[in-house]
Amino acid sequence: MAKTPSDHLLSTLEELVPYDFEKFKFKLQNTSVQKEHSRIPRSQIQRARPVKMATLLVTYYGEEYAVQLTLQVLRAINQRLLAEELHRAAIQETN
Repeated sequence: MAKTPSDHLLSTLEELVPYDFEKFKFKLQNTSVQKEHSRIPRSQIQRARPVKMATLLVTYYGEEYAVQLTLQVLRAINQRLLAEELHRAAIQETN
């Protein structure tokens, strides 16, 4: 079965060590989102583990924007290699 953008998103979040996952959540809370989207409540972000975080991102933003936002946050916390891997995987899915 082919991997979906949600699968790639979850795999990426699971790759983050706990300290970096906490930085990801902090940065996500402080990142502007497109005006047609509402923010994920801070309390939900703070309690979320990778599976729940991936679910929240896709539920609030849809797969495509969830991946874009995750890429933006990963780059902001200097996880460029992980961002590149997610970007490459997401591009492959659309081709």
